[in-house]
Amino acid sequence: MGIHDRDYYRDAGRGMFDAWGRWGVTTWLIVVTSAAWVAQLATGDRFGPGLVPGRLTAAAIYDPDLVLEGQVWRLVTCVFLHGEMFHLFFNMLALYFFGPRLEDRYGGAEFLLFYLLAGTFASVVMFAAQVAGLDPPGRALGASGAVTAVLVLYACHYPRQQVLLFFVIPVPIWLVVVLYVGLDAFGAFGAGQPGVAYTAHLGGALFGLLYYQTGIRFASVLPGGLPARRPAATRLRVVPIDPDEADTPIPAGEAVPVGRDEPLEDRVNAVLDKVSRSGQGSLTAEEREILFRASEHYKRRRK
Repeated sequence: MGIHDRDYYRDAGRGMFDAWGRWGVTTWLIVVTSAAWVAQLATGDRFGPGLVPGRLTAAAIYDPDLVLEGQVWRLVTCVFLHGEMFHLFFNMLALYFFGPRLEDRYGGAEFLLFYLLAGTFASVVMFAAQVAGLDPPGRALGASGAVTAVLVLYACHYPRQQVLLFFVIPVPIWLVVVLYVGLDAFGAFGAGQPGVAYTAHLGGALFGLLYYQTGIRFASVLPGGLPARRPAATRLRVVPIDPDEADTPIPAGEAVPVGRDEPLEDRVNAVLDKVSRSGQGSLTAEEREILFRASEHYKRRRK
């Protein structure tokens, strides 16, 4: 397979249906979750002082009594359900801002597994707390546990990333995450607003931290493994290098002079395979230079 055949290098702008095929996992999670909320409304959900569930919500919401009866799927299906619109909006907004960079880092399949397992783990923590009598029994729904895991993992990787607190005050994301998890901890001990699944949020935070600390990769431990690359949405991304390190562009047909006598396409294929398996963060300076030079090479061939 040559670089031209890879999903990373396909041209954009082929039409709406082709664009759908290039969406990443983060985008699909947002679309599916939003569509599920619309389906909730269409099947009878009503909002007021509390949620009156319709048919879809009744079949998929987290309910500790029904989980005890064996309906364990509710531990994960509740992640795709939401209550009022603002509940959905802020969860999906956080996923939109922080999901894509993690997806780029870990690959689409791995990020999807992380998100689903984080949401399930958050539900399990809440269920265990309720069974143990540490949390009042009650039904729950929402992606907040999974999204909290995303926030914690993002803060572990990029702690100095500036975000706008209350959309106004620039602060590093590690501080926002610490404040958010701290408020959830207070809420879990009865100091918060009633009706919020604080233990699920804390479960998601714990999952994100453990994932970062252990370095586990779910796509590699499953039977048969799963491809760690992103879906077709990923295109070849050029990582800029210092201009002082860049040599004269290489004419078409020559190999990249990086210490090996392999053709350009073979070297690029090897680097892209590494990106598929381990994400862009695993590349060495030499491998980033290969992508930079290959980009210039293929630009000339396409003109």
